Amino acid sequence: MWGSTISFEDYPVEEALRLMRDAGCTRVEMWRGHLKRCRTEALCREFAKFAKEGLGLEMGALNVVGEPYFKPFGTDQELQATLEGLKADMHLALSLGVRDVLIWEGIRPKGLSDSECEQQLLPRLTGMFQSAVAFAKPHDARFLVEPHPFTVGMNDQFLIKLCDALDPNHFGVLYDCCHYGVGQPHDYTGAIHRLGRRIRHIHYSDSDQVTSELHYAPGTGKMDLQAIQQAFKAIGFDGTLTLDLYGNPTPVYAANQCAPEVNRVCRFLGLAC
Repeated sequence: MWGSTISFEDYPVEEALRLMRDAGCTRVEMWRGHLKRCRTEALCREFAKFAKEGLGLEMGALNVVGEPYFKPFGTDQELQATLEGLKADMHLALSLGVRDVLIWEGIRPKGLSDSECEQQLLPRLTGMFQSAVAFAKPHDARFLVEPHPFTVGMNDQFLIKLCDALDPNHFGVLYDCCHYGVGQPHDYTGAIHRLGRRIRHIHYSDSDQVTSELHYAPGTGKMDLQAIQQAFKAIGFDGTLTLDLYGNPTPVYAANQCAPEVNRVCRFLGLAC
């Protein structure tokens, strides 16, 4: 089972890793906030070695969603700073031995219609990600964007056009059950079919379908998780899946309780989780 250290953001990183191991995790998404002391490549390598040899945890991905530098719709200077931030985070990921950097695609400016977002923001975002992908490609690495209810990618048409303008080997979508449950409460399975093989990673959780950043343990919210599983089965999903408990008030209890169900879902989808 994959876990994410951001689910345990209140714990020091060593304790977070041990809690995840005890819950049955074998691979982890590292949250950038837990890596603030890994300030050199050598320290990153030592950290990954500690996780693997000391705790039996493989590095899976680097989660940098929501980093302050990410301002693609600001000034030209902010756009360039965003690109440099993406490159720096890709370098951090490679230092850890992982090739997936999990990001988002940008907060939707207030007052813009869907057509205005597509006309004004899509070309700017596409150009920036083309440069980021060019940096990732020689390393066989990729960026995966995680739409939120308040970001531009929650519009499927926008996200599809963005993905189709970029190399699919180095750019894709992270489908977060909670975010889609809130952002598309009546059609979150439809989004899976529309996005199809562009989805490369899943953040698996449940949701009250109201609160964007509150990831319920699977089976404790209001979503039809079986319908989600069937949708991913139908599109032939063959990516990866992480249990996401970000915002959950009892992540340790929840991780231990739902680990068997998460492993069952992985088996159902034929994933090496």
